[in-house]
Amino acid sequence: MADKEVIINGHNMLHGTGVKDSESTSTNSTPCFDEVLTQGASQTGGTLEIDRLIFESKEEYDWLSAELKKMKSEHGMVTTRQIIRVEKPYVIIKNFTGCILDGKDFEMKPEEHSAQNLKFIWEDCDERTEYI
Repeated sequence: MADKEVIINGHNMLHGTGVKDSESTSTNSTPCFDEVLTQGASQTGGTLEIDRLIFESKEEYDWLSAELKKMKSEHGMVTTRQIIRVEKPYVIIKNFTGCILDGKDFEMKPEEHSAQNLKFIWEDCDERTEYI
């Protein structure tokens, strides 16, 4: 297992340079006679950005292209795994569910591999840690 992994709908993406997830929270304000009550929202969501995915094979490229086309209108799942190597190593696993493709950029440079940058909107994130 690599120290950092990105898995899109069950398929492990081998090469990428970065992942950024941002949770969106909102508040509900209720004006009262003497003050405004502010409460946190019970539902959250957010965005997930994956930078510079590089493909090793035509099959991997074709699979992801078809999957991303579906994820424009159908919910998918993206999982990130990160091993933290300390005295007692553990892994942080985040399962982002309800993912819809929100953006896809293609980057082609003469001195580097061609790559795609992806942006998803997710509905829920289940985060857990495990010792390894």
